[in-house]
Amino acid sequence: MDGPLPLVVLAASLLFAVVVLVYVVLDRTPDWGLLGFAGLIEAATLVLLVVAAVQVGGVDLSGGATVTLFGYLLAGLVLLPIGFVWSLAERSRGATAVLMVAGLAQAFVILRVEQVWPS
Repeated sequence: MDGPLPLVVLAASLLFAVVVLVYVVLDRTPDWGLLGFAGLIEAATLVLLVVAAVQVGGVDLSGGATVTLFGYLLAGLVLLPIGFVWSLAERSRGATAVLMVAGLAQAFVILRVEQVWPS
């Protein structure tokens, strides 16, 4: 997974969390723009999963690193949708903050993927 894609997904996830923080401060509920932003992050994470699946045969992942790698990538695919379902179901400031935590968790997952992947 060489290249800028993991860093772009990481930066987009952090930016998403900051945008959601602004929503929390302004006491706004998620809208279509935020959903679209999350959709772009999801699509990039899916591309990252496909790239990892293609390249995993050519790298040396020891022990359970392969399972860990794909576990993180699969978790990254469900974090934002779960956060969105929660924030849309409850429609409160706290539920919108859950979406911010989901964005931060997405960034952490991508960071861990980069740490597990051998350089």
